[in-house]
Formats: sequence, C-alpha cells, structure tokens
Amino acid sequence: MGKVISLLFLLSQLSIVPLAMADQLNVAPKACATSSEALPCRFNISVHYQTDTEQNLCLWLKHEAQPRRCYTGMKELSEELSLALEKDATIEIRDMNSRVLLSTQVSVVLFQPPQKRKRRGLNWDLL
Repeated sequence: MGKVISLLFLLSQLSIVPLAMADQLNVAPKACATSSEALPCRFNISVHYQTDTEQNLCLWLKHEAQPRRCYTGMKELSEELSLALEKDATIEIRDMNSRVLLSTQVSVVLFQPPQKRKRRGLNWDLL
C-alpha cells in the first residue's frame, strides 16, 4: 500500500513541472492560387511566432535585402503581412545576428483552367 501511495505522489509531482516549450512558427494561409495572367498573387498572411525565452527578433522574407520588421525582448509575435508574390517565398524568423531561428515556405500555385472540349456536329433532337 505504501508503494502505491509513493508512486501516486511521484506521478502527481511530474505533472506540476512545466515542460520546455519548443519554438513555433505558424503562417496562414501557406499558399496563394492565381492564374498566370493575374501574377503577382496578392494576399495577406498571418505570422505567429512563440518561444520560451525573450529574444530580439526580425521577420524576414528570404528573397528581400531588409527585414520586414524587428522586435526587441519578445517571447511572442503576431504580424499581418501583405504579400505580392510571383513565385514561392520563405518566411524567416532571425535573431539580430541574421541567424535563422525558424522558417516556413509560402507557395504560389498557378491555376490552370480545364481545356474546353470540342463539340461534335451531332445536334440530335430527340423530341
């Protein structure tokens, strides 16, 4: 009986200790669909980054020379971006030394309308 109580006590203590949270980067939506005539694809995305320690961060598009925005002493950031893309792009969270912490891909999908079927000259009237 004493062993069962000791085991239950140990299990209850384990649930109190918080687990270390891994850094997370969420981007939505992850794709933009357009036709090749309507390029660039214009859309808004929501970027959310969360970490367990305060950091100085910058939000980058990999193909751009400058960060979109930088933050100091942040554990969590939420940002809305307006993008105009002609090809896939990478969203990156970097520290102040330009070291990439996390990244994710945003895709541009080209819509191809179905080809029209050629009608045969058989216009039958059943009635």
